[in-house]
Amino acid sequence: MSYLVGGSGNPLVLVHGIGLSSFTWRLNWEALGEHARLFVPDLLSISSKAKLDCSLEGYAARLKEFLDATNIDQTDIVASSHGGAVALALAATARERLRSLVLVSPANPFARRYHRMVQFYLGTLGGIFLRCAPFLPGPFWDYGIARMYADRARLVRGRGIGYARPLRKRGATRRVLSTLRSFINDLDRLRDKLPVVAQIPTLLVWGDRDPVVEIESAEPLRQVLHAKLAIIPNTGHLPYEEAPEEFNRIILDFLAQ
Repeated sequence: MSYLVGGSGNPLVLVHGIGLSSFTWRLNWEALGEHARLFVPDLLSISSKAKLDCSLEGYAARLKEFLDATNIDQTDIVASSHGGAVALALAATARERLRSLVLVSPANPFARRYHRMVQFYLGTLGGIFLRCAPFLPGPFWDYGIARMYADRARLVRGRGIGYARPLRKRGATRRVLSTLRSFINDLDRLRDKLPVVAQIPTLLVWGDRDPVVEIESAEPLRQVLHAKLAIIPNTGHLPYEEAPEEFNRIILDFLAQ
C-alpha cells in the first residue's frame, strides 16, 4: 500500500472515501501537518493481483495492518464518507489504537439516501458506467465532483480529473463494485458495535447541504457515539475541499482538546 507521510507531532491518519486517494486531502495537508505527523494511505494502491476482502471488516483489518507496519501504537483518525465507516469498523475492534475519531459525513447505519446510488452501480447499466467513467475527460469529472458541492461555483476548473486517476488502475473499479455488494449489510451489522466506539472521543463534521449522506443521520449517530457535532454551513459532501480553511480550523480545535 502506498502512502504519504509528513509533518510533525502526534500521529494523524487521514482516510479517504470509496474509490478515492490521498488526493482528497491536498488542501488540508499543510495546515494539519503543522500540528501532527500525517499518514495518508491510498487504500486502492495494493497490487491488482492481490485478492482482497472489500467488506468494511476487510478495509478495517488492512488499516490496522497499516498502523502496525508504520509503528503507530495509537493515533487520531480523520476519515471521510466510506472511510468514516471503515474507521468506525476499526474502532469497534481495536479501540485501544485510536486516541480520537473525526468522521466527516460518514456513511452510517442511520443514513438511507445513498442506498439508491449503491443499487444503481450494482445494476448492469451502473456497472458499465462505473467501468467507463474513469476514462472520461476532465470536464465530465468536474461536473460530477461539483454535484457534491453546495456551491458549484467554488469548484476549481480541472480539479475533477484528480479524482479519476485512482480508478484508472487495473482492478480498481472491480474492487469498488465488490465493496458496494456488501456495503449496506456491512453497515447494518456495524450498528450493534457502535456503543463500543462511544468510548473514543469523537467529532462528527457535516456540510449542511450534503447530497450524499443526509445530515438528518448525524443526530442519531451523534447520540449513540456520545460525539460532538460540527456543521459547516452552505457546504456539501466534501467540506475538506469546499471549505478547507473552516474544516482545518475545526479539526485542529478538536485535536487540541
